[in-house]
Amino acid sequence: MILDIFGRVGRVTEMLHEFAAMKEVGVVPDFISYNTLLNNLRKVGRLDLCLLYFNEMLKSGIKPDLLTYTALIESFGRLGNIEEALRLFNDMKLRQIRPSIYVYRSLINNSKKMGKLDLAMNLSEELNSSSLSELAGPKDFKRKYR
Repeated sequence: MILDIFGRVGRVTEMLHEFAAMKEVGVVPDFISYNTLLNNLRKVGRLDLCLLYFNEMLKSGIKPDLLTYTALIESFGRLGNIEEALRLFNDMKLRQIRPSIYVYRSLINNSKKMGKLDLAMNLSEELNSSSLSELAGPKDFKRKYR
């Protein structure tokens, strides 16, 4: 909760300090801690730190979920780094996390804004060829043990 409080008020330095202090005293961050950190970092445009902590999350064996990927894909796409957004999108699918219609729409819209119309069309065709059961729905944004 402390991470989220600092993040919501834009006190990124204090949030990162608390996250580091947690680890120093032996509290192992879980996916909720990482998602909180990543979500607040993306809100202030610190995508460089998002990738750093995302990679740390992976190295420590914590599996990112649909929320993790959705936040990062949307943020990188919105800031014009469609290549990184696509890399994360493909990584998500490789980890067998079903993308949502929201992720597809975000990638399609951001591809159009970047002038990558062929990519937008390919993603649109991929989305249209998917059945609803293949896409993540609202219930998939929640973990059973949250």
